[in-house]
Amino acid sequence: MSPHALKGLAGGIVLATGIIWVTQAFSPEATVEPITIVEQQELEVSEMMAALQEQGYYVSAEEPEIEATEVEEIPAEELEEQPTEEEAPEVDEDLPDSVTVETVNVYSMTLVISQGTSSHDVANQLEQANIIDSASEFLRYLDRNNLAEKVRAGEFDVNSAMSYQDIANRIT
Repeated sequence: MSPHALKGLAGGIVLATGIIWVTQAFSPEATVEPITIVEQQELEVSEMMAALQEQGYYVSAEEPEIEATEVEEIPAEELEEQPTEEEAPEVDEDLPDSVTVETVNVYSMTLVISQGTSSHDVANQLEQANIIDSASEFLRYLDRNNLAEKVRAGEFDVNSAMSYQDIANRIT
């Protein structure tokens, strides 16, 4: 390599290093003051509620109303005794071994939505009553379909066999 080419290569390396250094030294990230973490303070419930309301959130101090289906207790004396093997219904012996019987519990409730109740509160009520598996998934469904702000006040009969779409159609 000729001496002129070597000087040119060295000059290019020095110039590139200088440009990189200047860019790095004067970048906005390099001039930002370090973040100081201030000791966190415990807030009272009323202070938290006020802070959330200032940011535009709806906050309710009341527990959501959940009207669950009443369960009637039957005294043990009134229950029938379990059938013996002789009294048990006959099972068709020709059924294949792969057939299984599955019991599905269907939960139902009258969902009471008062004026101003958020879709988040409604989703939590549905999850607590075992109508839906996940409040967050139901909220995502409402958001994806632009229904989160369309929840209306009233009383609605819902059950766990209903799809998110069925529930949303009923309450919007």
